[in-house]
Amino acid sequence: MIPDKIPPVLTSKEIIEKSFRNTNKIQDIYKPDFVDKVKIVSVQKIQIMEATSRRIINRIYKGFPKIDDLDNFEKDMLYVLVNAREYDRSLNNLKWSAQKISEFATNSIRGIKKARDEKVVARFRSSFYGRFSSVIENLDESLSILRDAREQLRKIPFINKQDRVIIIAGFPNVGKSMLISKLTNLRPEIAEYPFTTKDINVGILIHNNRRYQIMDVPGLLNRSRINPIEKKALAAIENVGNLIIYLFDPTEQCGFSIEEQENLYQELNKQGKKIIPVDNKADILKMDNDHIKISALTEEGIKELLKVIEVETS
Repeated sequence: MIPDKIPPVLTSKEIIEKSFRNTNKIQDIYKPDFVDKVKIVSVQKIQIMEATSRRIINRIYKGFPKIDDLDNFEKDMLYVLVNAREYDRSLNNLKWSAQKISEFATNSIRGIKKARDEKVVARFRSSFYGRFSSVIENLDESLSILRDAREQLRKIPFINKQDRVIIIAGFPNVGKSMLISKLTNLRPEIAEYPFTTKDINVGILIHNNRRYQIMDVPGLLNRSRINPIEKKALAAIENVGNLIIYLFDPTEQCGFSIEEQENLYQELNKQGKKIIPVDNKADILKMDNDHIKISALTEEGIKELLKVIEVETS
């Protein structure tokens, strides 16, 4: 499951600076033996740096979803939005780095406690600083990948499996976004050019005390090779949804023939899900068929469509 809040990802420089800056909180102590004082202060600095960096790294690691923990829809969406191999490798790099920092800290502290003079203490302390900084700097690419992934993962909509889920599908520019704006409180971008909808929009419909999640997915083209935008639609159609509303444009103003739209409808029929054929733009043209006739623009036929939705999802 995608967490509601994915933590922000700091840069490697920010992690290093914050870790060093926190060592300023160490209070001055008095020790008769100066070497003992240097040893105590050095150990505290290493402990603070290790704790600070591990806290930041672990927060990022734990806050990002692991691929194996995602459901099929979320997993398919992740594969579309990010490079899954790089994503997984970046998370593993964080986990490994946190472990290495703890290992360096343990070894350095052990050496400092055994040291008999200030120079040896300084050598172990400087060695930790160098190794620590090197490990964090090497995380820069992984942190950058996760920073970009965070923006993409936030685009994956939450699907409440307890609600009835309805998908509005069809070719680009047939009126899917306008229809969902009339059925729900969602106001997606609407324009007269293909692929206006680039992400999955989810709105809530309350009808006769029933709650529905209505999904407006990007337009599909019936072809063997599909683009990333279309893959998002297929991820929803294949993995979620109790019902599909397939929207036709009988006027062909969308730029696609009725034959092309019918072929795509038949392909989606093979998914084995309930599918309602709906002709949009009834204010312009009504064809002689058994499809539900609506006009998302004028809201003609919307009440009839709601009745069919209620029956088909009972």
